Amino acid sequence: MIDMDLEQAPISIVRIDVEKLFGKYTYSLPDEDIRQENYSSLLIMYGDNGCGKTTVLKLLFHVLSPALRRGHRSFIARVPFKSFSVLLADGTRITVRRKDDNLIGPYQFFILKKDKIIATTNYVYDEDDENVKGEDETVIHQLEELQLILFFLGDDRLLDSDIFDEEQRLSRRSSFATYIDYMEERHGSFKIREIRERNTNLDFALRMSIQRTRDWVRQQALKGSNQGAANVHNIYEDIVERIIKLGDTDKETASDSPDLLIQKLIEEFKKQGERSKDFSRFGLISPPLKTEKLVNMLNNVASNKFVVWQVLKPYLDSITARLDALQETQDVLTVFVNTINEFLRDKEISLNVRDGLNIVIDGKRSLPPEQLSSGEKQLLLLLCNTLTARDKATIFIIDEPEISLNVKWQRNLIRALLDCTKGSQVQFLLATHSIELLSQYRNHVVKFENKADEDKDGDLQALA
Repeated sequence: MIDMDLEQAPISIVRIDVEKLFGKYTYSLPDEDIRQENYSSLLIMYGDNGCGKTTVLKLLFHVLSPALRRGHRSFIARVPFKSFSVLLADGTRITVRRKDDNLIGPYQFFILKKDKIIATTNYVYDEDDENVKGEDETVIHQLEELQLILFFLGDDRLLDSDIFDEEQRLSRRSSFATYIDYMEERHGSFKIREIRERNTNLDFALRMSIQRTRDWVRQQALKGSNQGAANVHNIYEDIVERIIKLGDTDKETASDSPDLLIQKLIEEFKKQGERSKDFSRFGLISPPLKTEKLVNMLNNVASNKFVVWQVLKPYLDSITARLDALQETQDVLTVFVNTINEFLRDKEISLNVRDGLNIVIDGKRSLPPEQLSSGEKQLLLLLCNTLTARDKATIFIIDEPEISLNVKWQRNLIRALLDCTKGSQVQFLLATHSIELLSQYRNHVVKFENKADEDKDGDLQALA
């Protein structure tokens, strides 16, 4: 039996069951009793070529995605299988089952909570227009209630997710058209046809991922600044209140002498000034706080020290509050940038609230992302999207993440992904053939083993 605390477990995938995929493969992934936490952040799927790994990942994405008019239910109708079921860590099970003996076409869709059906509908497949009918608001609502964000990164290196609303999709199409026009003007129509066939999809996906990273950093900085601003408002109210009271009450109750209070102010202003330099690296604080003049003035205070402390202490608290509100973002960005730069050679990335993400070569020259190697593009694409996925419960599905990566990079890839999402509710589901990935994370590996073959062997043994 699966060992998990349904009340405490983050939303993640615990088990996937598939019956008669392509009419011949039956899987339970994982196939044995496990402790759920082994897979809460990372699940690696391994199997022979042609066993259906990519199809299982795609089915998983489309079954759990609630958005309408994005082809989710139609994809399910077109894939040959008897049943497909996903168990989540909170006890929710989503099951798709064909009617009669059909492997494609119409199907039933169930959502169960602790083995009780809470939503169900029948989808009818129209072979003429390859669409399905039978959308049920209750089913869609229950999928949305999971508040689960899904990303699917296929072997074409394009990212798919319901979070891209219509406006974003239109923006992406517009940006894509602009990019194509630029390449045609620069390289000519023959060259652009070649680029379309080989590189455009990856280059465009990378451009959009870098743009999403820039937008995410700005959102986090704004969120932190707003939190700090709210604290600042309260602190200035405190300043006014202290001035009105003239410090008499506080002076009587203060445990430290005025000289010691001033000394503590000096030390704390120096500390926060140095701390702000780290934040200025990403433009979260710009420019860094200049506290030298204030520290010099405090060193020369001869009288009214307690009044000075009363006025400046709330101001110091406001600085600390602002930096504290941005600390998590600062930590995440530090890990993100340092992790990527550990992979790169003769180049590095920089990240700033104002300028976004830039690639620098030889310490000064800016490099367009299209000029990166295929492996560098792949790495940056993966890590940018894992960064922007960390805010909510997220399942990040990646087909063959090792594509275009050398052995050394394959060895460090998963560590980089996990480092960039530490402390978040992100689960990675990977399908891979990479021995480097499989050997390092054996406790997270699930092998595709066809139960239909086991059943046949059992029948033959019974007849023998």
